[in-house]
Amino acid sequence: MSDQDIRARILQDLYYKRRNGLEILMRTEAYAKLLGITDDLASFNIQYLAMAGLVDAGGVGSLGTTKKWWWIKDITSYGIEAVEGTRRQGLAVNFNTININAPITSSQIAAGEKITQTQSLNTFQDIERYVEQNLSGPIADAIRSELQELQGEIQKDQVKPSRTQKIKDLCEKYGPAALAVSDAAMRLVTAYLQSGHLP
Repeated sequence: MSDQDIRARILQDLYYKRRNGLEILMRTEAYAKLLGITDDLASFNIQYLAMAGLVDAGGVGSLGTTKKWWWIKDITSYGIEAVEGTRRQGLAVNFNTININAPITSSQIAAGEKITQTQSLNTFQDIERYVEQNLSGPIADAIRSELQELQGEIQKDQVKPSRTQKIKDLCEKYGPAALAVSDAAMRLVTAYLQSGHLP
């Protein structure tokens, strides 16, 4: 993924979350994990976005080094206008990759070093593996629990719409890394309801 693509993905994530009232990612490490890139590369591109006036960000130096780590406070009005297409001239950002109506998901993210480009989530086992490898904390635990309940409901042929909505809400609360889980679970439920069995 080029630097211009990384900058576009960061802007898209900020825009989508602010527009939908969700918590934004602030730390370099969070963007590195989301995009499958190094912390240094995430910091470098956040610095560019800050210096270009697209995001409100801050940087702090490390003792004994010239390295500076950046964190994001918010997207600026200029950043919003750039994402929406009204002000883009002279910016080193690949705006062609931005979809302002969609969050960043793992399937949209190109590869960093030693990272595969997409993650196929075609079974509940794939989803469980993805959650185990990519999500952590109390919300991730709640997602795991709801997925287990959903599997039980499918086995009893009693899928509750409230269950799928709860999974979706938890995934949105967790952020972009979890949205692939919600999408995959909904696809599996739809496939089950249409055919009477899971793929």
